Amino acid sequence: MKRIVSLVFLLLAFFPSNARKPKPLTAQLRKGDILFQYIPCGDLCKAIVETTPCQSAHPFNHCGILDKTGNQWMVIEAIGKNVHATPLKKFLLRDTSKQQFVGRLKLSKPTLTAVLKKAESFEGRPYDDNFLPGDSALYCSELVYESFLERGQHLFSLQPMTFKSPKTHETYPAWTEYYKELGTSIPEGLPGINPCAIANDGRVKVIVMGKD
Repeated sequence: MKRIVSLVFLLLAFFPSNARKPKPLTAQLRKGDILFQYIPCGDLCKAIVETTPCQSAHPFNHCGILDKTGNQWMVIEAIGKNVHATPLKKFLLRDTSKQQFVGRLKLSKPTLTAVLKKAESFEGRPYDDNFLPGDSALYCSELVYESFLERGQHLFSLQPMTFKSPKTHETYPAWTEYYKELGTSIPEGLPGINPCAIANDGRVKVIVMGKD
């Protein structure tokens, strides 16, 4: 019995308890990471997920850029009425997933600094409810697109937008109603970008992290 107890203590010495605990989320994050999430918002969000699928099959419909102010992690994002910085803790509470999906690119320090500076410069811009390219308003993935530049060139590419079901090839009723309320036409085929288009980019490494 004494021999067994001694063996247990010996094993604990080689494998300390803290070695079994994963690093907390904040210890794994880096400035400039792109945080992806799914925000439940009914039929409209379901339509977004179906028309803009991720290769990983994760239903992303929102994204933001991670920054740090002092000791506080912040997410620069276009959501609600405008572009603003949201405390990371508040950002994480939006969905019920126990995991956080993080997109990371290999960027030089000067490029990363420029990306964050560019993202910060957009704070206060109105949210782009119409999802139209070329105006002063920004939606979530458009903010990422406009912020990630290298030598003045966009790192991500715009693609023709679609608001139609891949199954029926008809416009989702939720989108029809949405644009009817805005009093404008659906921008079918116009250039745009979405969270999954960013996550699908081969240069983006999507890392799955626990929220705890």
